[in-house]
Amino acid sequence: MSARAVRPPRRQRRAGFTLVEVMVAVVVIGVVLVGARAMLGQIADDADRIAGAAAQADREGNAEALLRAVAGRLEVAPVPGGDARFEGQPEGARFHSWCEVPDGWLERCRASVGFIPLDDGPALVLGLSTGEVVPLRRRIASGEILYLRDASDGGAWMRSWGASITPPVALGIVVDGDTSIIRIGERG
Repeated sequence: MSARAVRPPRRQRRAGFTLVEVMVAVVVIGVVLVGARAMLGQIADDADRIAGAAAQADREGNAEALLRAVAGRLEVAPVPGGDARFEGQPEGARFHSWCEVPDGWLERCRASVGFIPLDDGPALVLGLSTGEVVPLRRRIASGEILYLRDASDGGAWMRSWGASITPPVALGIVVDGDTSIIRIGERG
């Protein structure tokens, strides 16, 4: 007998995977997918938070621009059926102005700027007779509004402004020690 004939028959290995290998692969893919889903969910939450913070920053930035625009268009002429006088106290001021409407033009409106309590604490807000209430600053500790009577020689500031046809030159809005000067009307 030759050496070839004595050799045991060789088993051929089939191509493919065993059931254990398939199960391990399914478990690994499942863990990866669950991890990816959790990570994408966190990224989406972070994106929503960032978008919300950006929208809040835009509102605050645009609110001051709106206040400057409304104060710059202050109406001193008599308004039919209304009092066109400017009035101001340390906690707020009221006046007539011209406000933009959604259709793109200006209409007369009554404006007020002052300190009011909101859900998250005291706030400085701009209120318009159009129904719009725009928070200018939130969560403030202290604040007052001053009225510039005369800008010469460093300025003469008043704590209140009686009902008058003549408005002040500017508002000084003091919030937590920080002062914003808002020019009133169109001046030379």
